[in-house]
Amino acid sequence: MAKKLKPTPTEIERIYDSGKNRLTQERNDFLLPQVLDFVKEKKWLNLRPEYQRRLVWDARKKSLFIESLLMNIPVPPVFLYETDLNRYEVMDGQQRLNAIVEFYENRLRLSGLEIWGVLNGLTYAECPPRIKSGLDRRRISANVLLAESATSEEHVNFIRRIVFERLNTGGQQLNPQELRNSLFSGAFNDLIIQLAGNSLFDDIWEIPHYEDHYRLNDGYISPALADNKLFKRMTDCEVVLRFFAFRKTSAIKGSVRSMLDKCMAENREASNETLAALKKAFEDALEVSFAIFGPHTFRIRTPKEKWKHSQPLFDGVMVAVDSLIGQSEALIKNKTKIATALQNALKDLDTYDIVVGRPNTAVAVKKRIAIITKILKRFC
Repeated sequence: MAKKLKPTPTEIERIYDSGKNRLTQERNDFLLPQVLDFVKEKKWLNLRPEYQRRLVWDARKKSLFIESLLMNIPVPPVFLYETDLNRYEVMDGQQRLNAIVEFYENRLRLSGLEIWGVLNGLTYAECPPRIKSGLDRRRISANVLLAESATSEEHVNFIRRIVFERLNTGGQQLNPQELRNSLFSGAFNDLIIQLAGNSLFDDIWEIPHYEDHYRLNDGYISPALADNKLFKRMTDCEVVLRFFAFRKTSAIKGSVRSMLDKCMAENREASNETLAALKKAFEDALEVSFAIFGPHTFRIRTPKEKWKHSQPLFDGVMVAVDSLIGQSEALIKNKTKIATALQNALKDLDTYDIVVGRPNTAVAVKKRIAIITKILKRFC
C-alpha cells in the first residue's frame, strides 16, 4: 500500500484559502431594549432554560448582572450563530440575555444588590425614570458567527459542535448530554426532556416533580429541582436517552457516547407518529419495571444493606422489559420470583460487574441486557 504523501505548503494554503471550517465573525452592540425586542420577535432563538445547560441563575445573580449593566461595568459578549437571514441561535450568554428579558418584562424583582442596594425589591417598571433611562442607554455586545462554506447540514452541525466546545473550554464545560441538548434541539430532544419529567420516573430517581417545580413558559425552576444532581447537569435526560439508544441490538456498537449521539441525530427529524410510539414504549417499559420491582426499581443492595440507584441496571431492565412487553402480565404476576432471581444473580461477582459495575462499553451493555432478559424469560 502506497504511503500517503504529506501535503505540501502550497496545498495546505489552498485548503485554508477555500474557507472550509472557517467562521466569519461580526461584532455588534445592542441597547438593552433591543435585546427584548429581538427575543420577542423570535430573531434570537433558543432563549430558554433547556438550551445548553440547566445551571440557571438565581434572582440574586440576575440582579447583580443588572447592577453591573447599570454601573456600565464591562460584561462578556454573547455569541450568536446566524441560522438564517436575520435569525440567530444563542450559543453562549443565554442566562445574561434571560436576565435582561425578565427584568424588562417586570418578572425579576431586584435583590441582593451590593452597590445599588436602594433598588432592592424593585422591578424595572418601579425604578425611578432616570434609572430606567440609564439602563435603556446601556449596551451588550454580541459576536455573530456564520460558517463561510458549510456544504451540508452535517457540516453545519460539525461547525456548531466545535464552536460550542471551544466556547466552553474555560469555566464549567458542557457535558456530553448538555452538548447534545444544544446541537440536536428539536422534537425528539423535547420528548426526552418531557419523559425525564415523567412523575413515575421522577419518583423512582428521587427527582422533584417537574410539574410542581418547573415552569417552562417563564423558566422558573425551584431551588429543590435546580440543586438535584440528576437534573442539574441533564443526567436525567441522558438516562432516558440510553433507553432509546440501546433498544435495538444492532445499534449497540462503538463507544457509548457515539451511540447516544447517533440516536439523537437519527431521531432529530422523527415524525409525530414515531415520537408517539417512542413515548409509549418508554412509559410502558417504565410502568412494568416499577410493577415488578416497586421501591427497588433500578436499585441494587449495597454491602451495607442499603439500596442504591444504578444507571447500568436501568439499561438492562428497561430494554429487557421492553423486548418482553407482550408478556407483561406474566412478568408482573411473578414479580417476587424475578426480584429474588435478580438479587441472587448479582451475588456472582462477574455478573455484578457486568450488570451494575463500571464497564460502559458496547460489549458490557449487550451483556447486561442479555443477563436481565434471560432472567425475565424464565418467568414468562
